[in-house]
Amino acid sequence: MRQRLISLSLSARRIYLLRHVLRHVGLAALAALAGCDIDEITIVEIEDVVIAEIYVNLAEDPTENEIRAYLHHTVGALEGVDELPNALVVVRRSDGLTLDLTVDVLEACLDSLPTVGSGVCFLANPAQTPSLSPGDLLEVEVTFVDGGTLLGATRVPSSFQIVGMPTTCRLDPNTLLPITWSRSDGAWAYFNETSILGLPDALEPEGIVVEDDPLKLLGLSISDQDTTIVFPSEFGVFDRFDLDQDLSTRLQDGLPAATTAEVSITAVEGNFVNWQRGGNFNPSGQVRVPSLRGDGTGVFAATVNRGFDVVSSDPPSALPDCPIPDPS
Repeated sequence: MRQRLISLSLSARRIYLLRHVLRHVGLAALAALAGCDIDEITIVEIEDVVIAEIYVNLAEDPTENEIRAYLHHTVGALEGVDELPNALVVVRRSDGLTLDLTVDVLEACLDSLPTVGSGVCFLANPAQTPSLSPGDLLEVEVTFVDGGTLLGATRVPSSFQIVGMPTTCRLDPNTLLPITWSRSDGAWAYFNETSILGLPDALEPEGIVVEDDPLKLLGLSISDQDTTIVFPSEFGVFDRFDLDQDLSTRLQDGLPAATTAEVSITAVEGNFVNWQRGGNFNPSGQVRVPSLRGDGTGVFAATVNRGFDVVSSDPPSALPDCPIPDPS
């Protein structure tokens, strides 16, 4: 989920501050002699603004907790000496716990590297992140070498559980699986993601071509009260324009046999929702709202993730059956 969350942020990234500089061409006399007009030219100059995108991601297994910070300049700004790797990124909890983030490879923060611009990735010490818990009140401070700062705060959504779901379960082929989870206090929405493995071979006899293996689909529960979704038919809300129609229709009946899927439900708080806007994701308006203030802009957001695995096969199986509610 972490990679998708970051990549969503990057794919929706916008240029923040623009200023127009008018440059007048003083060749009026020559233009008149030549019998032609010279138009005034407006050159758009991009203001260099530091953008920080900092995410706290808490998993069911605390050893998988992580904090990642991606610092970069405004796309299109003039490039100079990049001092971002020398920035200090510190996250503090209300009880005094302090986590100092250190520079890591850029791939640790991004699904794919940007084609323009540059940036730097900071990670928290994995020996410290298991101390983080749902419900924590956190603050972040980014200090730049020139003395500038960025400040922000967030409260991690509370813990929640997927109701009655084992870690791994067996699902009859061509069967839909309703998923329900308890409410997470502090969550504004839930991202629902699946990664399905084995579809190309499983659907080839049906004449359906699947290019991606695994196939990743993203769903969305747009409020903190919306705590149900049907797998796999209601996943893919962000992929519906790119997904092959035959494949999309086929998944409305469930998974074919001999496929497996990872399913995750992620609670996200208000800072996340306010920043992750653009494209088809606008749960509370078109305009982005940053949660960092100071010498730059950006987001400091927190998520809590829960997940399980599904194996589509005919019985018998050593795995427990996925729980399907009685329709009556």
